Amino acid sequence: MDNDLWGHLFFGKEILQSGRLPLNNLYSFTAPDYPWINHEWLAEVIFYGIFYFFGSPGLILLKVLIGAMIVWILDLIIKQRATSPFVRVLTLVWTMVILSPGFNIRPQLFTYLFLAGLLFLFYRFEKEDKPVLYWVPLLMLLWVNLHGGFVAGLGTLGLFSLVTLLSTARRGLADSQAINRLVIPLALSLAVLFVNPYGIALLSFLWRDLLLSRPITEWGAIALFDFSFLEFKLALVFVLLFSVGKGYYRRWDFILCCLAALFSIRYQRHTPLFAILAAPLMAEGVQKMSHRIERDVREWMLAFGIMVLGLYMLQGVGRIHLEHRFRLVVNPLEYPSQAVNFLQRNGIRGNLAVPFDWGEYFIWKLYPDIRVSIDGRYTTSYPMEVIQDHWDWMEGKKEWRKLLERYPAEIAITNRYHPVTALLRKDPEWLYLYSDPIAFIFVRQTPSQEQLLAKFRERRLLPPQTPPVYFPG
Repeated sequence: MDNDLWGHLFFGKEILQSGRLPLNNLYSFTAPDYPWINHEWLAEVIFYGIFYFFGSPGLILLKVLIGAMIVWILDLIIKQRATSPFVRVLTLVWTMVILSPGFNIRPQLFTYLFLAGLLFLFYRFEKEDKPVLYWVPLLMLLWVNLHGGFVAGLGTLGLFSLVTLLSTARRGLADSQAINRLVIPLALSLAVLFVNPYGIALLSFLWRDLLLSRPITEWGAIALFDFSFLEFKLALVFVLLFSVGKGYYRRWDFILCCLAALFSIRYQRHTPLFAILAAPLMAEGVQKMSHRIERDVREWMLAFGIMVLGLYMLQGVGRIHLEHRFRLVVNPLEYPSQAVNFLQRNGIRGNLAVPFDWGEYFIWKLYPDIRVSIDGRYTTSYPMEVIQDHWDWMEGKKEWRKLLERYPAEIAITNRYHPVTALLRKDPEWLYLYSDPIAFIFVRQTPSQEQLLAKFRERRLLPPQTPPVYFPG
């Protein structure tokens, strides 16, 4: 389960209940007036609507349906290039293995789905030369309001258009109707990008934001010479080996695949995009390889592949969901559910300094009684100065106290394993209140917290009750 899911649901609920988008960071005390560019607002509304009517099983079902639609779309593409069931099954299994680590209940799901749809339209246009690209502006209109990953779609569309136009010019073709079928949808797609609540401000924000480095695991680079992301690395090598034919370097799909691979190596969170874009080329490679295998061996491998896929779905995914009746589990050793219950039972209010990963969980559970110092919205709602102060604070660096001195933090919750926990235990300005296997809670000895401090001295603070194990916790 993704740490940001609580935030997506909370913000979706806020939008639906208020009927408007919050323009500032109302939920934080470190940046309350900072403008918030919510590039996922429509996805959050959809998530909350599904959760409101169907609970967490509905969210799981949404993820499964989107995954099934992606497989179906990719199979439509692949079957035009490789008719063998063996090739299709093997390629799709391989693709989903690369895709699955990033396939959480997040707005990115819509980016994966729409990228697959865009790819399908490109191949249809290339094969039949029909006005299928007029569907692209509608897709982009939805995409720009669902998730900032529409930038990947825009780049994909631009590269496809450029390579197609250059190829047309190189062949000396002057079919104005065919060119219009490409250029007009491209122009309309660019125009609809401004049909979002922020207008051009969204585009300028994303342009600046994409250039920033992030000390977050999924935004880290892939190490090339180890066994991490092995499925991705094997797929990249496989595509390169089987795409050495004449003219491949001119093909738009090969260029896109190589660019997606470079972005994935630089930012590991982009590997699902590579998996989608690489699937047709992987199918071509598997098709070439399968021609060298005897038919009876190929059929045996098809049966084996289907069996492996079924076992993977049942053991790796289905068994867990069936065991918990398709409900999301909130592990108390991973999320601070006990600490939240302690804060709730004792009516603790104030400005709460929190680790980056937990901010949206506390917003969902405790707002408006508590406002957080940071959450997973990152640069969409916090200036870099605040973000850097949090990294220094959590890691206990030399200037770790800046966060507590610059902003009016009254309570602090820390991960047991973060260096700042030991520093706060030694700090005379902060009083240790509570701890459990994952979290510590401290209170600042200030007049605003005198009532809480009195309860602590008189030993009247209530211990937490056992929190629910199922989402939302």
